[in-house]
Amino acid sequence: MRPRLLALAALAATAIGTAACGGGSAPPPAPGSPERPLVGTTRSVGGVSATGRSNEAATSGTKSEPGYDALLKSQSKHPLSRFTPCNLVTQKQAAAIVGAPMQDPVEAAQGPTCIYRSRNGRSFVTLAIQALDFDKLKPHLRVPHRVTVGGHTAYCGTYGQPMLYVPLSGGRVLSVAGRCAIAKQFAGRAVRQL
Repeated sequence: MRPRLLALAALAATAIGTAACGGGSAPPPAPGSPERPLVGTTRSVGGVSATGRSNEAATSGTKSEPGYDALLKSQSKHPLSRFTPCNLVTQKQAAAIVGAPMQDPVEAAQGPTCIYRSRNGRSFVTLAIQALDFDKLKPHLRVPHRVTVGGHTAYCGTYGQPMLYVPLSGGRVLSVAGRCAIAKQFAGRAVRQL
């Protein structure tokens, strides 16, 4: 038993000595730790930074919370390209389809997507032209049913929310988020312009 104890003591002494010979330098602190914080950068679009603060507020040091209005201000009426899905269905046409007065349509960058909201906030429809493979998306569409929109075969169903998809040429798909009856009318107006 005594030789085993001596061997264990020698092994422990060797391990402690080896660990202490690490060159005297500690590993750098982990990213995101108090000693090495992560620093984010902001991007400015239309006078408003990605945090929702105006460029003036960001540089003057005044604190402003990001908000929906600041996001809208940076997106609406300033599309990044000549094409905007908001040109496919006008505010007046959207009001006739929904049966309620509508706010100004807003273009969101992703897609790009046009957002239509009624003034009372009860109706909400989005419209986008996307480059996607509809054959891969279709199996994920819950309770799909085929409809016809402006001579095109389209599909209503649920993909996280009620959706209508109209496969177009060139690998493009017109997608409208909204109940099928309303989405079909938005899509019908849109495909006339495409």
